[in-house]
Amino acid sequence: MACPSLLRGTALRATRLDACGRPVYGDCNQVVSDGFVTISMSAETEEGEDISVTKANGKTCVSEAGCEQLSYYSLEMEFCEVDPDLVAIMNPSFEIYRDADGNPIGWDESTELRCDIGYALELWTNVYAAEDACSGAGSQGQWGYLLLPWVIGGAAGDLEVTNDAISFNFNGRTKVGSGWRKGPYNVQAGQGGVPGPMLKPVGPKTPRRFFVTSIRPPEPECGCQPVDRPTPDPADLYITGVANDADRRTVRFRADNHGFGPLMVDWGDGSDPQEVADGAWVTHVYDEDGEYTIKACDKQTPVICAERAVTIPLPADEPTLKLSAENAEDPYEVTATVGLPSQSDGTALIDWGDGTEPEEITVGEDGTVSVVHKYGVPSVYTVAVRRGDIDTFRVRDAIVVPAENPGPTPDGPAVTAAADPADGTGRTVVLNIDNTGTGEPPAEGPQVEAAAAPSDESGRTAALTINNA
Repeated sequence: MACPSLLRGTALRATRLDACGRPVYGDCNQVVSDGFVTISMSAETEEGEDISVTKANGKTCVSEAGCEQLSYYSLEMEFCEVDPDLVAIMNPSFEIYRDADGNPIGWDESTELRCDIGYALELWTNVYAAEDACSGAGSQGQWGYLLLPWVIGGAAGDLEVTNDAISFNFNGRTKVGSGWRKGPYNVQAGQGGVPGPMLKPVGPKTPRRFFVTSIRPPEPECGCQPVDRPTPDPADLYITGVANDADRRTVRFRADNHGFGPLMVDWGDGSDPQEVADGAWVTHVYDEDGEYTIKACDKQTPVICAERAVTIPLPADEPTLKLSAENAEDPYEVTATVGLPSQSDGTALIDWGDGTEPEEITVGEDGTVSVVHKYGVPSVYTVAVRRGDIDTFRVRDAIVVPAENPGPTPDGPAVTAAADPADGTGRTVVLNIDNTGTGEPPAEGPQVEAAAAPSDESGRTAALTINNA
């Protein structure tokens, strides 16, 4: 566990992003600098709506303050050294001014400030900590790491020329929805202390991330540097059938390659591999029924592949759901048996309908999983299950809680009689009462009462009353 104290900024890195907030690979797409004086971040929040109701007698009936929400962070950056390539990355509408040899020596500002694309900003600080900074395997020291995965609007700030050092100021603000994911750089120690990208991708609603790293920050260097294409993670696969396809032999397929470009898809039926654009939907028709494995490999790094087994004809895209309450000792306990088709990724989200947090579930090799949930109050609950990969495919079912004891079957318990072998007179009868399927019998067993049958005047017939309640 790290509880560091931070001091002094040591370096920053700005990386050019595309319109989807993804890193742009290739030449002149990053700048590492230590020429900044201050970088200020101010949280811009949106106030929640307050609810206030006053009764006719002037007293307060309802008074509830709304919760604030973070809109973005506004940035103010002051530089004592300004790299023209850095300025062009912070705002692409600024044009670099070059000398006769083509070297960047300044920039032209523009009245247009583009907000459709931007850059990722990484900051490193020193760490003051009591523990040994180099105790981990492969540790290179200890630094604070601050990531803003998407910054836009790099407008120039006020400029003052005096008998003093002159600094340049730039503004910006964060934006969520970045495609930065784990990033293209080694900024965190992985297994065995080996430097690698971040272990967890940046989420779609994350404007800023901070952690302590043992990987040394990059060395500042004047001018832009290339961004090397990292080894990608396997693509995420999305597979469905096609509506109104009676034979269910047509597969609808999309691969999310996380911005790393096209893939080569092997459909597993002997047909030629097909090049598929990153994020594009395509279809493929199988000629015969059977089991097939679809394999999608990154075109530039073919060893990075993802695969999914499918059954043709495709089963229905929607999950299946069966609810039951089979625990006689706890009628508030409900079991949900969920099934997912082979074309899904095997994950689902189940909402029990009682206000508890939806639960992530994963099916087994047979495509099903049973999960148990205990309710707190009597009611009729609607349980909903949606696929983890494509949440538009859902199923719902309702159940009454607590579960009712079904009680005896209409025919009652089965009763058989035989002479008691212990009584030589043949006047004693042994009864065998079978309660199978009649519900949970009382702990002491069924109650039996006998009386002479009024229909037999001889008095030799007994009428039995069996109480199985």
